[in-house]
Amino acid sequence: MDEAPVTTPLNGQLEVGLRVAMLLAASYPDSLDIGRLVLLDHALLHSGDLGGPTSVHPDLPLRAGELGMKRAAIRGGADFACRLGLASMQPEVTGIEFKASERAEGFLALLEADYAKELLSRASWIQMRFKDVDNTSIRTEMQSVFGHRSEEFGVAAGVGE
Repeated sequence: MDEAPVTTPLNGQLEVGLRVAMLLAASYPDSLDIGRLVLLDHALLHSGDLGGPTSVHPDLPLRAGELGMKRAAIRGGADFACRLGLASMQPEVTGIEFKASERAEGFLALLEADYAKELLSRASWIQMRFKDVDNTSIRTEMQSVFGHRSEEFGVAAGVGE
């Protein structure tokens, strides 16, 4: 018998969808693919590891392993942001990309929770920090931060491609 999936507010579809919308709004008018969103979402939560503002999520020892499990959550979050009208999906030569809608920034500005404000601040930092950095360079930087743990958890292969 199949069990219903466990739902949790932490890293649930709503939270991930809002984080995706924040990253897309900070990148507007550029669009981002899932691989890039995976990398940038990790940077959003663990900005302190990359020389940015203090991380909003705790510095757990196995955080490097999050990258390997993040792709499906980010895809679900991107789909959710599209259903909310905060983003759109568009085909590109390289694959599917997501772009913030024109109303995303205004909606996100209405969020009053301290956590949301912290994430929005870091999304702006990420846009400035990684705008002209390719995915391979971001992965390399993350691997240098996490050292051999990235390799142990398979983070290096297939993430952000």
